[in-house]
Order: sequence, then C-alpha cells, then structure tokens
Amino acid sequence: MNKPLSDKEKLISMLSEIYDQLEELEVVLGASFSDLRKSLDKKEQAKLIVSKQKLMGIERSIDKVNSISNLEIACANPNHVSRALQLELGY
Repeated sequence: MNKPLSDKEKLISMLSEIYDQLEELEVVLGASFSDLRKSLDKKEQAKLIVSKQKLMGIERSIDKVNSISNLEIACANPNHVSRALQLELGY
C-alpha cells in the first residue's frame, strides 16, 4: 500500500519543510531584532540625557560668568550709562 514517493513529491515535501523552518526563523529573528532595537533605543536615550545635562551645566556656567561680568562692568563704571545719555542729549 505504501507507494514510493515520486521525485516531485519528495522535492515538494522538502521545500515545504524548508519553508516552515524559514517561517519559524523569521518569527525568532523578528523578536530578537525587536529586543535589540529596544535596547539600543534605551542606550541612545541615556546618552542623550547625559549630553543634555552637560549642556545645561555649561549654559548655567556661561550665564553665571555673564552675570558676573555684567555686574563687574556696572560696578567698575557706574557713569558709563549716564555718559552715553549725556552724549545723546548734547546733539
């Protein structure tokens, strides 16, 4: 009763098995790459947060330096503004 499979049937059977294995592999790779992508996204977000914090620190330092410089200029030369006004009034 068991008829030997023809070459076409054997080939179709083998190709079907390969197709099924490829589908399983696609699912596994999809899940693996999804996890990897999420992990890389988290790492990049962490790097961006660190960079943002560093930039904010630098901006605060620059603001402090600028405010100190402005105070020094104002204290060192309090008549500077009034001289400019006197020149304008003279014209």
